[in-house]
Amino acid sequence: MIAAPRGAFSAYSKIMKRLPLLAAALVLGTSAVPEPQQGVSLKGTVVIKGAIPMPKRIRMNDAEGHCRSKVKGEINAEDIVAGPKGHVKWAFVYVKGGLEGKKFDIPKTPVMIQQQTCTYVPRVTGIMVGQDLMIKSGDPVLHIPHVNPVKNKEWGFSQAKVGDERVKQFTAPEVMVRLICDVHAWMEAWIGVLEHPFWAVTDLKGAFEIKKLPPGKYTIEVWHELYEPVTQEIEVGASTPKAMAFELSGRKK
Repeated sequence: MIAAPRGAFSAYSKIMKRLPLLAAALVLGTSAVPEPQQGVSLKGTVVIKGAIPMPKRIRMNDAEGHCRSKVKGEINAEDIVAGPKGHVKWAFVYVKGGLEGKKFDIPKTPVMIQQQTCTYVPRVTGIMVGQDLMIKSGDPVLHIPHVNPVKNKEWGFSQAKVGDERVKQFTAPEVMVRLICDVHAWMEAWIGVLEHPFWAVTDLKGAFEIKKLPPGKYTIEVWHELYEPVTQEIEVGASTPKAMAFELSGRKK
């Protein structure tokens, strides 16, 4: 018997272990080996130009005892949350144009909106078409979440105890869908429904970050519930682009 050269058995074993992967690649093509998701972070800020409007006032005298006991007197709604220099929270920043014809995986993780002390948290969020939206109650009172969209189906349902959950989905892009509660008139949230995952919501410093945006030319739009939308064009290359700056000035009528 002729002895195999040293190391031949080890090399043979490695080849045999890779055979299933090689076979899959031959059958399915190069797409059988997924490429890592690449892209850059698009950052920026959103500020209000001019006088900052006063927020709506909420008085929960007609709410159930639970919410009224947690909130004393009047409180500010979050229709406008801005710092002294105009940096505004709850602005929805998203890619409005430049991704036409491209397909993206729908995230398996649901987007969650919670009912906390008779308010919706968060007030503004985004979601992909077909992604799960989970509405969860943290209040031991009756809530009736309700949407009446333009491009999507209207829905509403009741939740009456802590921990109640209900999952819904949207079937068409729509910026924005308004979520209300049929029991508590001040409860309000906004949902941006998109065909892609490239969106962000500004924080208390008016800052946003859209992650893993592939190279290309894009139209970026900023939506805020009190102001007319503003847009900018940007070309994204292989390196992180210069931070964007948006100003909101035209009030919605």
